[in-house]
Amino acid sequence: MSRKFRSNTKIRKKGLPPGTLVYTGYRTDKPSTVFTVQIVDDQYREQPYYSPDQRKSKGLVWVDIRSLTETALISRIGDDFRMHPLAQEDVLDTQQRAKMEEFDNGLFVILPSLNFKKETREIVSEQISIFFGKDFLLSFQEDPDDDFAPVRLRALEGIGRLRKKGSDYLAYALMDTIIDGYYEVLDDIQEHLFELEETLHRNGAEPEVKAGIFDLKRAVNEFRFKVLPLRDAATRLYRTESDLVEESNRLYIRDVVDHVAQILDGIDNEGNMLSGLESLYHAEASNRLNNVMRLLTVISTIFIPLSFVAGVYGMNFDNMPELHTRYGYFMVLGGMFVAMVGMLAYFRKKRWI
Repeated sequence: MSRKFRSNTKIRKKGLPPGTLVYTGYRTDKPSTVFTVQIVDDQYREQPYYSPDQRKSKGLVWVDIRSLTETALISRIGDDFRMHPLAQEDVLDTQQRAKMEEFDNGLFVILPSLNFKKETREIVSEQISIFFGKDFLLSFQEDPDDDFAPVRLRALEGIGRLRKKGSDYLAYALMDTIIDGYYEVLDDIQEHLFELEETLHRNGAEPEVKAGIFDLKRAVNEFRFKVLPLRDAATRLYRTESDLVEESNRLYIRDVVDHVAQILDGIDNEGNMLSGLESLYHAEASNRLNNVMRLLTVISTIFIPLSFVAGVYGMNFDNMPELHTRYGYFMVLGGMFVAMVGMLAYFRKKRWI
């Protein structure tokens, strides 16, 4: 697995003019790779490179760039497709929120690809950028791994409408694939929720339960923060008056809007479940503390009268008749024992112990 770390470029971008291309995402040891898909007359062809001649060919051209470390390559491809410099800058500034923007020759969409890392219970985010126009689409994946493999496979095998539709439908298919991954994140978080709930019922308010609740609350908040802007972006894409989105494809984009709304409802539901689980944890911790205090109270109640008797007969007075009684010592011990047993029986009857 390649080592990743954020590049410290925010300071270097300060003072640079708008449209300056500086990559701000994860540095990897893998260079940028380019795959070009051409769909001409219902025929599919994929090549592991890009050349300007491919842009001039007939049919739909899909250029997919994975890993964004080579800014010169991204700039060259963007310029070939007349991609606005501000859009190119947003592609490389990988801490953007989800959005949709309209340009003269294309529509630009940014959305996050999300995964739930089960080992650390955290959300891992990757920025996906899509720029499409008449008969072309550019996709930019921050990670070298291919998130669009299912779409590519469907197009290769001729399944569905990908070979018959235009770039707007391809953009929908890519967005739909990314958003489908959100359902997996929801399921993974819910699975961990159930595990924490079971652990809480089985072992009580243990420290690892509290840590798990905290981690999941942070993950759910991050999940919502990443997905919430996508609702507005998808709605803008659905309502755009651009000729680049065919009327027959607006129903599919509306489906994306519905899926995002479902995801947000699921996030809110898991947030409520976490709040309930946190309340249950605090109630369990309070109940455990009450049990400890009750036990200490019972012990104190038993020993208070015994201590009183011991204190009375421990006073150094000469005129204490019981001190000279032959069986006084055993009588006092017996009385203390009977009192202790009586109190224990009473507490047991009251279910205090």
